[in-house]
Amino acid sequence: MYSFIKHNGLLINKDYIGLLEKNNLSDLDSLMKFKGGIPVKEKKSRSVVRIDLEEGIITRTFYLKQHFRPGKEMIKSILPWSKKEDARNEWENMLLLDSLGFCTMIPVVFGSRERFGIPYYSLTLSESIYDTEKLETYLPGRFSPPLSREKVIEKRSLINKLATLARDFHNKGLNHQDFYLGHLLIRQADEKIFIVDLQRIHRSRTISTRDRIKDLAQLCYSAGRLGILSRTDFIRFAHSYFGKDNLNGYEKGLIKKIIAKAKRIARHDAKLLRRRKNSS
Repeated sequence: MYSFIKHNGLLINKDYIGLLEKNNLSDLDSLMKFKGGIPVKEKKSRSVVRIDLEEGIITRTFYLKQHFRPGKEMIKSILPWSKKEDARNEWENMLLLDSLGFCTMIPVVFGSRERFGIPYYSLTLSESIYDTEKLETYLPGRFSPPLSREKVIEKRSLINKLATLARDFHNKGLNHQDFYLGHLLIRQADEKIFIVDLQRIHRSRTISTRDRIKDLAQLCYSAGRLGILSRTDFIRFAHSYFGKDNLNGYEKGLIKKIIAKAKRIARHDAKLLRRRKNSS
């Protein structure tokens, strides 16, 4: 359970206040105007910067994610039907997932600034999840054929773990919307899987079939691209996800829709790639 304090326009995890003060990053203006670090992502409405802070002989790594809402986006954010996808949503999802027993990012700082009572800028700071690797690189590095019997057993165990994670996630009313293997990290030491990139996660009493299909299609597409998973592996995932040895007609129909959606994602990505090549 985390403990937070309000400090200089920020909500700060108490465990980090000393480190942030030592590095002059304990107020909203300092983080808003921060120019150092290593850029990780830069978009019109969002940026991510990696920050390394020294604590004695240890270097600790943090990620500063800033969200901007220019013009129309600021107005859209207050519409009741608009899904929130900003720093506040990501911050609240860090706390929510932790409370539900999922492994995720460590919340360090949240801050926002308003104009006319409407947030137009917000940020989160989270600490790196150390000794982890994205599943999109871990899986091919670990399970490229030929595989020994031990490796086959290990791969099947991981498939079951991933399917169980997805099932629990959905059964608790959560949908990710970017449920690709690049947003799932694994720590080999204890085989824990961490869910990251949380700003688009939403929770409802019951997840809709449409959202379930979208999440699983994204997972299916990103797994299929690796070229190391067999048809049997995908069937094994489906049985673990539904928690059944025998699937009924509804579940089989759902799988067909997931596969069709994954193919549409593949076509869309291929079209974007061609467009980029033609414009370069």
